[in-house]
Amino acid sequence: MGRHCVQARAVVDDAPVALRSAGLRPTHTTPAALVSRGRIDEQLGKTAGLAPLDERRKAFRLLIEVLTIADARRREHFCWGGCNHWWHRLSTAA
Repeated sequence: MGRHCVQARAVVDDAPVALRSAGLRPTHTTPAALVSRGRIDEQLGKTAGLAPLDERRKAFRLLIEVLTIADARRREHFCWGGCNHWWHRLSTAA
């Protein structure tokens, strides 16, 4: 999941919005602390590999939100005129 976020061009500025959307407090969870630190490509990988089950659940929620934000921005800036990304057509696939 972390690699998907990086491919969608996630940036550190996505962290606060993603944390709010995921319902996580910025200072009370390991995933929140990692994603907010910088070098988001490295931090997302660490977040995805957290060991305690509770932290992994929080990390998953956070990574989904980061991906949502980054992909929306990518679509707006790079795919607005149409693209060949198969994952942008998932909602139309039956």
